[in-house]
Amino acid sequence: MPSPSAAAPGQTTARPAAANAGRGGWLVRLPLLLTLSLFAFLLLHRVQQNTHLLLAFAGVPAAMLLWQVALWWFSRRSGRPLQVEFAPPVRQHYIQASVQLCLYLYWGFWWQQEDGIRPIYAQAPLIVAQAIFVYAFDALLAWSRGRAWRLSSGPMPIVMSTNLFIWFHDDSFVFQFAMVAAGLLGKEFVKWRREGRATHIFNPSGFGLAVTATVLIATGTVDLTWAKPLASTIEVPFVFPFIFVLGLVVQYFFSVTLMTFAAAMVFVLFNVAYTQTTGVYLFGSTNLPAAAFLGLHLLMTDPSTSPRTNLGRTLFGLGYGLGYLVLFEVLGWIGAPELFAKLYPVPILNCTVQWLDRFARSGWPGRLNHRWETAASPRAVNLAHMGVWSAVFLVLIVTGFVPGFGQATHPGNSILFWKQAVADHKPDAERKLVIVAGSQAIASERPEARASAYNELGLLSLQGTADPASEQDRLESAADRFGLAARGGSLHANENIAMMFLFLYVHRSDAELDAVLQRLEREVGKPTGRRAAYLLGLAFEAGRARPLDPRRALLLYRECDPGDVFAQKGIVRIGLTAGPNLDLAPAVPLLEQAAAAGDGESCYYLAYMHQLGRGVARDAAKARAMLERARQLGFEPAALVAQQPEMPAFKPPRVKFMARPAWSTAFPL
Repeated sequence: MPSPSAAAPGQTTARPAAANAGRGGWLVRLPLLLTLSLFAFLLLHRVQQNTHLLLAFAGVPAAMLLWQVALWWFSRRSGRPLQVEFAPPVRQHYIQASVQLCLYLYWGFWWQQEDGIRPIYAQAPLIVAQAIFVYAFDALLAWSRGRAWRLSSGPMPIVMSTNLFIWFHDDSFVFQFAMVAAGLLGKEFVKWRREGRATHIFNPSGFGLAVTATVLIATGTVDLTWAKPLASTIEVPFVFPFIFVLGLVVQYFFSVTLMTFAAAMVFVLFNVAYTQTTGVYLFGSTNLPAAAFLGLHLLMTDPSTSPRTNLGRTLFGLGYGLGYLVLFEVLGWIGAPELFAKLYPVPILNCTVQWLDRFARSGWPGRLNHRWETAASPRAVNLAHMGVWSAVFLVLIVTGFVPGFGQATHPGNSILFWKQAVADHKPDAERKLVIVAGSQAIASERPEARASAYNELGLLSLQGTADPASEQDRLESAADRFGLAARGGSLHANENIAMMFLFLYVHRSDAELDAVLQRLEREVGKPTGRRAAYLLGLAFEAGRARPLDPRRALLLYRECDPGDVFAQKGIVRIGLTAGPNLDLAPAVPLLEQAAAAGDGESCYYLAYMHQLGRGVARDAAKARAMLERARQLGFEPAALVAQQPEMPAFKPPRVKFMARPAWSTAFPL
């Protein structure tokens, strides 16, 4: 987004209308009033309900108050008054703020949670608090540097632009103040000489966002923010046309059309080539991410920190598009969120603008650029650029390349599509599956779809696809995601939580586990309850989270599909333990089939069935052969029994040695 900096050549730069240098001037007291007003946010119910938020709104203004007292004390001792220069609102700033406000209002209207809360609207008081903080911080920073505070409209777009991409959760909100402060610090301290005057290098909001993203990635704390939901929920209805129209406003007033157009063409052409080559989609669920579309309209298009020449702006836009593509792959490769790919190209390209303009004004590129810029008046040339970009965007809408007005869902926005792509070994399919599942878990409009997506993320965590960390981390992540899915109503997630407890000895809490088993009990007897019956049967058979009750377990196993080999194993275990009254013959074909396929557990049970003549003819030699087969297949209980000269009485193996069914998923191939 354009930064709150001086206007580019050809634009009107507002001059200070008044200077107030005395201690008695009321503007000198404005930072104090702003600081004190931050304490008023302590009265908000939301702030009072969160200790961390309460401390942030108590500690930050308190520190600023001490800072201001120190400045006043130093001013009195040195005899150097604190000065304020008032500047009327600058068009660049209030147009930016107006465009950003329109986006907030539109996005906030569509993004509504199940409890009726609209998160963007709910965040509005905290955005206002950041604006107050930025103005006060800007004043104290200027006075600490020994210069007058220039009271202008500049800080507002910093806050508005920053909050489009990253919010910290309430527990970590103090870092939100640090992020917007980082943008001001970059503007204040990182400068160069451009066109004969000292000016800042970086787009302030882009600089603050990039610094924050780097810290979040390095510390693995991205989940302290709303960055992922912001990147996903921007996909509201008609958002592409809406952002495009807002972008036209910026392009009309600040002649930055070429930057947006060039970047968009990189996205379009590269994506088409990638899809034609691989058969899958570069960005997963879309041809062009809405968050990236927002970035190339309202993040990189700062006229004050971008090239002045047409050719330079075109190269800047191409650089943004290529930079996004490279960083999208690099961030994914290192396991960082790809959503930050839209942030990093901005400060990198800010460092190249003088070189780009020199290139555009020298040699044959200079001659080309001169003809280009002098073909008509600057306004007419920019209108021509806007016309071409509008025509191209219309083609993208009509062809369905980007969502317009009621187009069908993108084929890549499907977990099943990407599971099939993984099975077919398509390029980068596993990472795209994680991206799509994560996006649906956050932003899907249907609660059942969100729950199914969280369940899929849990499965990906178990596989190490979504969380390539230690085994313990993967188990914890899977349990968390299954928990979210279960709370969303997913039966599959409830089944997976039970399986994690029974087979992996992992669960988050006794209360959650009890709720899961109660849900499974309600499913028994329904067409969807056969796996639930098996898992409950195993819990009663093993006495884990349910009383030890073989009779109840047997009844539950009989509720399962007759062809369920896992339930038949349970019946066999109970029959071998309880005595000869239970007919085990119906289970024999399934166990023999599983044994032939290499299931050591089935071999182990068949060994005892032959040893005891239960369901099959008594055959000691066959029993020993099956036991040896089970040992060779790696079934640990069989190895212990095989060492003994006589087969001891049958004891059911511990659950962790049993073969478990496949994890439960709503998206089977």
